[in-house]
Amino acid sequence: MRTRTYGSEPVHRLTLRYPKTSKVVQHSTLAMECLFPLVYVAGGRFTRPFLAAAGSFHVANGFIMGLGRFMTAFPAMHPMVAYTTAPKTHPAVTGRDDRAAKAAALLLAGGIAASVVVAAQRRAVVLEGWPTSRKVVTRHGNELMYEAGGSESDAPVLVFCAGLASTSEHFAWITEWFAHGSDHAVVSYARAGYAGSRRRSKATYELTESVDDLEDLVRAVVPENRKVVLVGHSLGGDLIRRVAERMPERLAGLVYLDPSHPAELQRSDRQRAGAKDLRVTLTHVARYVQLGTGVLMSRPGWVDRLPPAYREKVFAQYTDARLWAAGKREWLAVEKEFTEFTGAIDPVTTPALIIAAQQTVDQDPEQFLLYNELARVHQGHGERGAVEVIEGADHDSMLTEARYAHQAARLMAEFLAAERQRDRADAVAAHEGGAER
Repeated sequence: MRTRTYGSEPVHRLTLRYPKTSKVVQHSTLAMECLFPLVYVAGGRFTRPFLAAAGSFHVANGFIMGLGRFMTAFPAMHPMVAYTTAPKTHPAVTGRDDRAAKAAALLLAGGIAASVVVAAQRRAVVLEGWPTSRKVVTRHGNELMYEAGGSESDAPVLVFCAGLASTSEHFAWITEWFAHGSDHAVVSYARAGYAGSRRRSKATYELTESVDDLEDLVRAVVPENRKVVLVGHSLGGDLIRRVAERMPERLAGLVYLDPSHPAELQRSDRQRAGAKDLRVTLTHVARYVQLGTGVLMSRPGWVDRLPPAYREKVFAQYTDARLWAAGKREWLAVEKEFTEFTGAIDPVTTPALIIAAQQTVDQDPEQFLLYNELARVHQGHGERGAVEVIEGADHDSMLTEARYAHQAARLMAEFLAAERQRDRADAVAAHEGGAER
């Protein structure tokens, strides 16, 4: 009612003056529209009340919103509704042929059955993982599915942590690049509730649970004689930083890919504005996909920009209710913790590289300031912290498009090579210093 195009200033003032009544009218209108198919039950006894409510609604639209055509276009269907909902014994509908309605009901039932079958098949694909998938059980009882590959040299192992409502396969271009073109081994995993990983914990979810899980995964999967590089995208960036505070002795570095910052909801207008929309989106999608509507979801373009071998499994995950339920659970915890965040991030004694997407920092300059602030968290203890920007990339395409992902992989490789060279130089200096003494 407050819009200039279709609104009404007097009615808008009434909604402000009587907010409770306004809310009742809103929900009553929604209920009338959503429950309108009930005219076809109870022998047509609901037809007149529903048609009266709908007709009144359209007349109100005509006068209040200036939509005069509503008063003729929509009620033009009401006689047909009345005719098709009347009991077949009524004299006015003698000889009515109801086979079309029965055929439509049969088709609907068949569509529902097909959607259940497709959902079950996709769920099976999601839960089975890959032929090389393995599992580890964490302190919370959660079962994490992970994949490992690459060289068995003494080079640091890269462990990848995905973002919110995302899959470990989002890193495919980067993990393939390292597994087949470097001396690094790679480990990618799905957080509890995603893909084949199962959340067994009965406690209220907090981000600390995912931090614990990642720490347990690293300690269980990576041999103690090998250093670890944690790589996190979006929310995964915040999780790897928290893990780094717990086990600095095991880490050779951190790589943040467009990471979340715990102060972003307080300092970034763009992030704060998007937070509410994200919560609503995750809530609705999780609810509707659980009802079996995943079969109706269109295939997003970024899926077909991943390596071909990963596309079908990623799409199966994307249309599976578990991904959206896990995303909603995580976002509620993120929103609570980030909103309550005060102070500054504690220093981290591990070298780090921050790789930002150009569109992220262009659209939200505050985000770039947060990235530089995160870099200084690592620089404060004499460690290195640098920020690199991938031109043209956005938050997701920096992983899902080969050209951007490979650029990120090259930046990561250069960073890791420089750190290894630095460690060797430090070792030589320490050895020579000991010999002199």
